Amino acid sequence: MSEDSLAVSTDCRVVIVGPNHFQNTLLATFIENYSTCSCCIMDSLDSFILCHQQSFPCRIALLYDCFQLQQKPLSDILQLQLRQLPCEMSLVLFNLDRQAKIEKQAIEVGVQGIFYLEDPVQTVLKGLAAIFEGGLWISRQMMTEVILEHGFAHRRRTVAAHDVAQHSLTHREVQILGLLSAGATNKCISDTLFISPHTVRTHLNNIFRKINVSSRLEAAVWAADSLFLPQYRT
Repeated sequence: MSEDSLAVSTDCRVVIVGPNHFQNTLLATFIENYSTCSCCIMDSLDSFILCHQQSFPCRIALLYDCFQLQQKPLSDILQLQLRQLPCEMSLVLFNLDRQAKIEKQAIEVGVQGIFYLEDPVQTVLKGLAAIFEGGLWISRQMMTEVILEHGFAHRRRTVAAHDVAQHSLTHREVQILGLLSAGATNKCISDTLFISPHTVRTHLNNIFRKINVSSRLEAAVWAADSLFLPQYRT
């Protein structure tokens, strides 16, 4: 194992989806050789959905090959397919052309990581490690732009003020939500607050349930719009 190895739990699986079978086979082989993850390859999202209609026994990162998109936006059909994937699955785009400029659109449908055409495979390994630890592999600048451009308006449309007051987040949950909004991974939150990673996951599940969101991005957006309310300032 090299210093670029991906050290994650053995209950992690990477699913690579795309028609470029030869390249994707090489990527899957590399990931399996330099990590403890298992990999499989699917030709399309439809194939994956048909084969995985039951609950998932392990953590899954789905890598969607964007090579065929070139500089086209995400189609309505593809967006619908991505939105229908289980929320416990980590959705990642790779082979993305920077000129396509679909990052914001992708984040809005739940993408948790983005790798570009020029990214070396070692970057993919590092990104997957962060994602399996509960983090995101998206530039902070891009995340900030999404929150500023879409987050405030979205939350104001969907969350009424009197509902926010009923969430009753604990002081610890507010701390964790603040760290999450700053881009901290579960491990970083664990180290900062001196609690176990399992406790962090439990807190995050409780937070998501209380504020009615299903992803870290939605939680960050909610925090940006709501944590300045009087009941959360102390």
